[in-house]
Amino acid sequence: MFSNYHSSSLTTTAMPHTTQHARSKADPSVDELHGEQKPAPNPSIKEFMNFFMKDYYPESKENIFADAPTFSTEPAMYKWITDTINGSDVINSKSLVCASTPYKSDRNDATHQAVDLGLYSPEFRPINEGDGEYSRRMNLSRIELSIDCKVDPTNQDPFDEMTDDLQPLAADGKDALCDEILTYVETVLMHQHRTFYYMILFLGHYARIVRFDHSGVHSTVKFNYKTHGVILTTFLSRFSHYNAANRGHDPTATRLEHRGSLVAKMRKLGQAKAAADPDDHVQKMFNDSLDDAWPWYKLDVHVQPKSGDPEPPRSRLRSSRPTRVTRSFVVGKPHFDAGGVVGRGTRGYVAVEVDTTGELVGRFVYLKDTWRVDRPGIEQEGCVLETLNHNEVPFVPTLICHGDLEGQVTRSQDAWAKREVKKRGSKRTFKKHQHYRLVVAEVGKPLEHFATGARLVIAIYCCILAHQAAYERAGIIHRDISSGNILLYKENGVWVGLLNDWELSKRVNAPAVRQPDRTGTWQFMSAKALNNPDKEITVEDELEAFFHVLLYHAVRFLPHNIEHDSVPKFLEDYFDGCSTKGEEYRCGMAKLSAMENGSINLSTYNTTPATLKFLHPEDQNKTHVLDSIISRLLLSFKEAYARDPDTREQGVTQAADITSDFLTALGAKSNVPKPTVAAPVTPQKPVKSKGKGKSRASPKPSRRRGRKAAAVASTTNAAATSSSAAEGAISLKEHGPLVDFFYQYIRRTDWPLNDKCEDLRAKAVKAAATGHQEAAFNPGRSESTSRKRALENAQPAPGASKRSKV
Repeated sequence: MFSNYHSSSLTTTAMPHTTQHARSKADPSVDELHGEQKPAPNPSIKEFMNFFMKDYYPESKENIFADAPTFSTEPAMYKWITDTINGSDVINSKSLVCASTPYKSDRNDATHQAVDLGLYSPEFRPINEGDGEYSRRMNLSRIELSIDCKVDPTNQDPFDEMTDDLQPLAADGKDALCDEILTYVETVLMHQHRTFYYMILFLGHYARIVRFDHSGVHSTVKFNYKTHGVILTTFLSRFSHYNAANRGHDPTATRLEHRGSLVAKMRKLGQAKAAADPDDHVQKMFNDSLDDAWPWYKLDVHVQPKSGDPEPPRSRLRSSRPTRVTRSFVVGKPHFDAGGVVGRGTRGYVAVEVDTTGELVGRFVYLKDTWRVDRPGIEQEGCVLETLNHNEVPFVPTLICHGDLEGQVTRSQDAWAKREVKKRGSKRTFKKHQHYRLVVAEVGKPLEHFATGARLVIAIYCCILAHQAAYERAGIIHRDISSGNILLYKENGVWVGLLNDWELSKRVNAPAVRQPDRTGTWQFMSAKALNNPDKEITVEDELEAFFHVLLYHAVRFLPHNIEHDSVPKFLEDYFDGCSTKGEEYRCGMAKLSAMENGSINLSTYNTTPATLKFLHPEDQNKTHVLDSIISRLLLSFKEAYARDPDTREQGVTQAADITSDFLTALGAKSNVPKPTVAAPVTPQKPVKSKGKGKSRASPKPSRRRGRKAAAVASTTNAAATSSSAAEGAISLKEHGPLVDFFYQYIRRTDWPLNDKCEDLRAKAVKAAATGHQEAAFNPGRSESTSRKRALENAQPAPGASKRSKV
């Protein structure tokens, strides 16, 4: 249910790691290694070990790497390092062993990348699957520590900014190496529940120890392990003697073995629910998550009391804290995974509660696991939902329980602050992240699974109502309206929209706290917000974001006049596009032009000049009901962006009553105000004109007329234009006018029934890859077919980029 369209693609420009200023020699001195000289940008070995791995285990006096030969190939490094680690008594062999897996990736990893070496528990050590030294397959869900080997000590070092001769390392090569390493770590974090993760980089005769958590990435200085291998030996000794929690495993996540009793109960429950209601989307999502190729878990939630609840009991000691209440839930494969290394790392699961006796109890719920940003001005999402529920805000999730996981806080931000890098003018910052879990009652499905254009508009309308009620009743503004945060949910047999993911929301009257970066999802943020990074998000920005969500799904799934092989390029330009001002990203020109001009020009995407129109599925010479909505909203944004509004209004002819069930259900909800509309809106017949496709209220004055007649006609035209503009533009300063506008269009009886087509973005990409061209849309497809295709091409928001979540 909870999605957080994704900040998973990280590059070196977005990743707040420390880097080394190269010396004339790659080998640092002993003093530098132990922090006796002026601190370098990278933490010294002493600083690194004292901060992250200070332990009662003494520093090792043995260097097991002293006899390393000169390596001419990476395979030679794999064998020597593996044999050296496993052949020493420094490593606790009862706890960890080293295995080489350079060529066989995990079968469940879509990236098909394999880390060179890894430390594993002896019980789960990868075994040979065939002949040869390197036929072992990497196991992402069982690896304890990754080891990557490169022959070149400098050019293949992703943390070096300069080569030995003080020449800058090629940016493209550095980015590629960083992406490779981040991909390794990201895949591990996707398959395991981790609080942090370690990796060792062998670079010829040099090495780095790297630590990753959701706040940032820290690498030690590069050291020569032939001469200073005691550093590495000490690290491996301490790491191998740590328990699972101290090696970075989340102690509140218990892995379920597939032969265990809880797994059997989960399968049985899924089968029973499927038999009882084969069409229920929730049981389908739960059963789909029961993937044998993926690890399943029991996740604990440290329950935070709700307002007014009695405080949990304390022990007899006065200084003791209240006893924590813990509730546990079992989950399979995540329904949603934001991915990434640095950031919130949000995962969403269809879950069911397990009681203290090991029995599954209650209905299916949705569990959100995330590393929330912990700083003033950002509330826990559960506290926000509690407020919304108390104020009877419609179309938002219902809170069951939530809470921070005690002791699970990122440490990179403290390590960075301790080094006082800001005194050297660094603009990089680390955010403190706190591990957090939230459970809500509703289990929704992605907005892209809507059945018809009318259903899409209804879902958007529901979420505008939710936003209005949250703002007016509870004084809360969402600040992250996006495709992934609007869901479809079946309420009393009727599909409605659900506005979720309130973790970036803000109380309107709360004291101002300056945010160091933009808030929201890049693709759907307003043009004004993108062009003004310090801008406070307002109602006007949020309503524009709803429009961008509507446009995004309409272009992907509804018939229009964009040439279908150009749809991916249009989506990229409009939603992912950007411009730059100095080092800052700004709004792309496609989105800004649409807001300022009140229309979307397709000259770049079509062979003939045109503006965007949405077409009737059975007659491309007629316009869709949605075209009127898009046109009126664009006109309104044009006025809001201080331009003269356009007056064009398109009509449609197809009639189909598909909204009456929703309107009846809406009328039955006590927490939704009743709009007052005299009669359904009837389509207006446009006046055809040869002039750039615009309608005119009256014909152009004839040359045969006198000047007086021409003046009268001109005055009449001006008045008509002014009147039309006043009626057409919708005020976006508050919710009411837009709510009434959507309600009027939902009541129309001419919505097409079979207007949803295939995903034009995925279709065009596939056609380009195969060299085939197919029809732009296929009316008459069923919702089940649409759902199947959407699941096969699951992507709740535009392609990930470094600007996705800002």
